[in-house]
Amino acid sequence: SVLVIRLFSLQSLRYDEYSRSAENNQLQAERVVAPRGYFKDRTGKIIADNVLRFEVVLPWKKESEVPAAASMLAGYLKVDSALVMERYAAWTKKNGSTPFPIIPDADKVMISFIRENADLFPNLRVKTRARRRYRQSNVMAHVLGYVGEVRDSDLMREGAERYYPGDIVGKTALELYCERDLRGRDGQRVLEVNASGTVLGEVSELSVPPQIGKTITLTLDARLQTHLEGLMKDKGTGAAVVMDVHDGSILAAVSVPCYDPNEFTTGISQEQLDALFNEETKPLFNRIHQARYPPASTLKIVATYAILVNEIVNPNEILVYCTGAHPFGNRVFHCWQAGGHGAMNLYTAFVQSCDTYYYKVAEIMDVDVLASAAKAFELDDKTGIELPGEAAGLVPDREYYDGRFGRGNWTQGYVLNNIIGQGEYLTNLLHMVRVCAAVANGGYLVKPHIIRHVGDDSPVAYTKRKVPLLAGTTLAFLRRAMEGVISDPDGTAHWTRIDGLTSAGKTGTAQNPHGEHHAWYTAYAPADEPEIAIVVLIENAGHGGEIAAPIVRDFFREYFQCAVPEAASGTVQETRGSGAVEKTDEQTAPVTGVAR
Repeated sequence: SVLVIRLFSLQSLRYDEYSRSAENNQLQAERVVAPRGYFKDRTGKIIADNVLRFEVVLPWKKESEVPAAASMLAGYLKVDSALVMERYAAWTKKNGSTPFPIIPDADKVMISFIRENADLFPNLRVKTRARRRYRQSNVMAHVLGYVGEVRDSDLMREGAERYYPGDIVGKTALELYCERDLRGRDGQRVLEVNASGTVLGEVSELSVPPQIGKTITLTLDARLQTHLEGLMKDKGTGAAVVMDVHDGSILAAVSVPCYDPNEFTTGISQEQLDALFNEETKPLFNRIHQARYPPASTLKIVATYAILVNEIVNPNEILVYCTGAHPFGNRVFHCWQAGGHGAMNLYTAFVQSCDTYYYKVAEIMDVDVLASAAKAFELDDKTGIELPGEAAGLVPDREYYDGRFGRGNWTQGYVLNNIIGQGEYLTNLLHMVRVCAAVANGGYLVKPHIIRHVGDDSPVAYTKRKVPLLAGTTLAFLRRAMEGVISDPDGTAHWTRIDGLTSAGKTGTAQNPHGEHHAWYTAYAPADEPEIAIVVLIENAGHGGEIAAPIVRDFFREYFQCAVPEAASGTVQETRGSGAVEKTDEQTAPVTGVAR
């Protein structure tokens, strides 16, 4: 009677419960990680994809099985059992009973040993998993970024319930910005096993395939990017950006020195990581959009705009006779041309980058007039490019100086420094290439962007100022003056002219109290029907016309397939010599050229 009652209970009353339990013992569900989406350039060329890697997993049932297996593996292979247990402790907090990757990145020796010794390790299985691959190593490294194993901070993100210890997540640049689209959707594989845990096969009708992440098509051109990186190589520390003047598409963007993001996908060692972080040139620092520099004489584009729209002086009038020095109060401000430029109007002052002319204008220009012009070009804000961590610019105005020094406790000398792009003015490279593009495209301020498509979606819409910032005689003057920087025999970049191509630009050389000057050059081409704008900055290198301008010239030659004539004898050099050699008034503005 007891047996009959017990059998009735098992087979009838609790049939569903035991049936599910038996099925769960017979079937095991495994998460199948979705492959990460690809990156392509504007021509469709794949620049980042995935390759398969092997991992050894342990579908454990008891916690004691993991240390036993780790200890046994350590006796035969190069496996750190203590590190395995640290990873296991993190794994159990999130993963429950899914197979634990006891060797997350197994090589051929490990795989062969485990398969040949299945009797020693009957519960271990070899699985494949996608690993990120950057096809051209360090090309586009600062734009694409890199990936790494998920950390506690990553688990705090929105949608973090989809992450598990050991998963790969974007850490910097576009890998981070596009994480949600690149991530994909994990699948599930249901396996049938026997009582001893041996896999009998996959139950396909219960399995769900993973969905690969979306492909991100960029505005970058891999060929132009490679060429620009070649031009910047061995030039020291700096950055360069090429942009379509009409829609703000970034065609190439380089930060040097660079690094290989593939090192992070294979599990970078602490020694390698320390070396990258402690390197004096900071190769992980993205100078494309995170670094801020005094814009130097490239800001004269904005200053000239302010002069013209506010009608501060007559642009055709000879305002100064430059002797190389300009006394103001208790100081002497120096022009970069020690011997002076002679008689200067606005056009010749811009073309030859005469500081003395702009000093004279600054004597009668209110600090807020220049600041308002800079803010009209949005130099005080971020450009909004799809790269995390962009640095906003700094545009000092009256409120800024009153807050820093007290109301009335600062002098007009600060404006003299500001008007030549020194003092407290700070911009990133995207700011200045956008200013250049605004002159080129008819006065519109476009938003720099680097993503063209996300998956099969429509192209990303670009934005620009609905009403042109520059127009009429102001626009015409700036175009003529920027073209004169190259075409005029006295222009600061005249020696970089190209036969068969007219271009327009502005050189700049920013003071750096900690070393050599920073070399700036921004330009657009062709001058009559502009297509692209470019900005180049080389830290601690010297003069903009001598160091940065030739890089732009060589890029234009490749882009437009033009010949380059022999350089003219002698080079026009420009340096910001605005610092006071005679200073007795402590209230007068110092020259600060620190790159931040």
